[in-house]
Amino acid sequence: MANNVSIATKPLVYEVFRFINNKVWNALAEYVDNSIQSYLNHKEILNRINPDGKLTVTINIDFENDTITIEDDAFGITHDNYQRAFELANIPLDNKGLNEFGMGMKVSSIWLSNIWKVETSAYGEPVNKTLIFNLQEVVDNEDLELPVLEEECNADTHYTRITLTNLSANKPSPRQLSYIKKHITSIYTQQLREGILNLIINGEQMEYQELKFLKAPHYNSPDGETVLWKKDIDFSAGKYSVKGFIGILETMSTSTDNGFLLFRRGRVIGSSYDDRYRPKVLCGQEGSPQYKRIFGELHLEGFDVSFTKNSFQEDYEFNYFVELLKEDLSKNKSFDIFGQAQNYTKPKTKKEIKNLGTNLIKQIAKGFTKPIDNSTNTETRSIGTSNNIISSIPESVTTKEIQPPTDLFGNPIIENDEFQIPPVSIDVTLSNGEKIPLTIKGEKSVTEQGLYNLRKVSDANNYIATINLSNPIFDRFDKSLATPEGQEQLAYIIEVMVATEISLSQGGQSGGKYFRDKFNSLFGVI
Repeated sequence: MANNVSIATKPLVYEVFRFINNKVWNALAEYVDNSIQSYLNHKEILNRINPDGKLTVTINIDFENDTITIEDDAFGITHDNYQRAFELANIPLDNKGLNEFGMGMKVSSIWLSNIWKVETSAYGEPVNKTLIFNLQEVVDNEDLELPVLEEECNADTHYTRITLTNLSANKPSPRQLSYIKKHITSIYTQQLREGILNLIINGEQMEYQELKFLKAPHYNSPDGETVLWKKDIDFSAGKYSVKGFIGILETMSTSTDNGFLLFRRGRVIGSSYDDRYRPKVLCGQEGSPQYKRIFGELHLEGFDVSFTKNSFQEDYEFNYFVELLKEDLSKNKSFDIFGQAQNYTKPKTKKEIKNLGTNLIKQIAKGFTKPIDNSTNTETRSIGTSNNIISSIPESVTTKEIQPPTDLFGNPIIENDEFQIPPVSIDVTLSNGEKIPLTIKGEKSVTEQGLYNLRKVSDANNYIATINLSNPIFDRFDKSLATPEGQEQLAYIIEVMVATEISLSQGGQSGGKYFRDKFNSLFGVI
């Protein structure tokens, strides 16, 4: 049996939809929205007849056959809603849900494909309906109606299957698949979290992973009480309101976990996965620790969205509302979430410290491959004088004999047994061919000041260089120093400093220690 259904617009209008600014995951999400709303509208019945009491939505992108299929086990498109489902902008009877514009399925299907087929059966209606929309035929024939094929089926059948074929230039590529999965999973955070949705994409069941909050003392009181850095939000201004939370990530993120998910009517709008909302007023300067740590979820009411649901409208009012939210969050001075995000430094584990120290030692040792100049004929001059720079150094710090193991303030260096890093011993070759034994070590010093220490073994022409792994530089640039490139750069600085001091010492000059002491007093501090 066949009936006709109105598509109720000028056919040429459909071609315009092909050029809408959209993204694949937003287009696919429109089908999921319809499925979820169908489930919510008939939740009591579906929970009773579905085996697991959940909605299942399956998306399959067949790159080889140029086909996309979206199928659900929701209620199906009922007879009363069938006509409305295929007319553009025919708003649903209840427009307070996810399918509020009456455009999602039509616009997404035309944006993604040239031919699309809708098969559906509503629970309690013993009929299966099939409609095929061929864009080229609709435009060429100026069709205003399309035939619907009806076949008898079991009244308990309930599903909707949409098949997109002859895909458009907007179709996804295989390399986008992982990205699509992450975005769609992010969009339906709430439904996945609540356990009402089984979402399967290309055979893989999507799961939302909860992010972990920082649990740590206040940055100004590192030995103080441990705090869960999460603050619930319930704020309103005029017709606008927001609920949710703001928090600090346990682990910094630069592109995926930091920032905010923006919700409206239970689904994420324009801020999924790595497109999270990161306003400067809340997240701070891009690249800052605050930017990398602040995250949250904002459930907004009173704001309108674009019909593609990829952004909020009224940007000025939205931004002003966010500024008011920041003011409200900043009222509690005892819970300085923005200060904590910017200034907190996560203590490194013993293993991390040992690994970093070991790598630095190896890099420094590796750098001593060329002879170093120990000539006493130096051209270095003091600024504004004609005297050699050594002559301007106070007598108290220019002793030729390098002092026994002390830090830069004269405190004895105490070996830390908890952080024993295997030292590396090498021979430093001087320009005259002489080889000087050098041992390079790393340890957690009794003081945070100073990057390294160099001492001469008594009655021997041997040197020991010790890297101070307590220096604040290791926390300040922890991300950079976690990479081989960052470690290589710091190792080079230490290598040149050590080589310079050995060179000056072997040339009969003690200015190297004076320079090192001054360098150590500033490094990691300013």
